[in-house]
Amino acid sequence: MPHLTLEVSGNLAHVVDPMLAAVTDACQQSGHFDQAVIMSRAVIQDRYCVRQQGMSAFANLCLRIRPGRNDEARAQVAQRLAHAVHRVMLDHGVATPTCITCEIQEIDVRSRALIYAGEG
Repeated sequence: MPHLTLEVSGNLAHVVDPMLAAVTDACQQSGHFDQAVIMSRAVIQDRYCVRQQGMSAFANLCLRIRPGRNDEARAQVAQRLAHAVHRVMLDHGVATPTCITCEIQEIDVRSRALIYAGEG
């Protein structure tokens, strides 16, 4: 069950919903999570500071997945997700200089708890 968190600076809040839909679709279409339930969420940061080569906004993706994918596969998924954010920005005419980053983290399944609440 991949967990995807999209974190954006407040000046990108107006495109966070299409970004979230695009990165969730990109994750699903990557071919690595065919039968998985993908849980995505977005966090908008109202207080932020970006100090990197003229950038004034950020979009950071963190995808937490189960172990088993090699470095190349994880890098491909990271690129796919970052490009999905960029495409949404282009499609919506966002010209704000933005730093887009993506990190893939492996979940330690030995110390993970899973509960399905609400099931009878």
